[in-house]
Amino acid sequence: MNLGRATDKCPATVCLTNSEATHYGMGVLVLGDWVAQHPLFFGYSASQAYLPSKRLAIAVSTTQGPKTPDGHAAHLLAQRIAAALVPDDPIPDFG
Repeated sequence: MNLGRATDKCPATVCLTNSEATHYGMGVLVLGDWVAQHPLFFGYSASQAYLPSKRLAIAVSTTQGPKTPDGHAAHLLAQRIAAALVPDDPIPDFG
């Protein structure tokens, strides 16, 4: 996955190389091949997703109106955009 590794300032005894079995992301989700973040609060939702293999980033922000259906609208829109751009690498659901 190569999402992290030791550096000159952070030795291997502290900063482990991330693998598919063990990885950490501060404030992000690893959803399949995507690295993502999905804030949802107070009528605001957003979805930021990055696909490292394609160097593709998608960002969507929405606000909730009186007739907005329940759910995470920004994530659904990001999934639809990803499906159009990289149909073989969809953004998985996170629920």
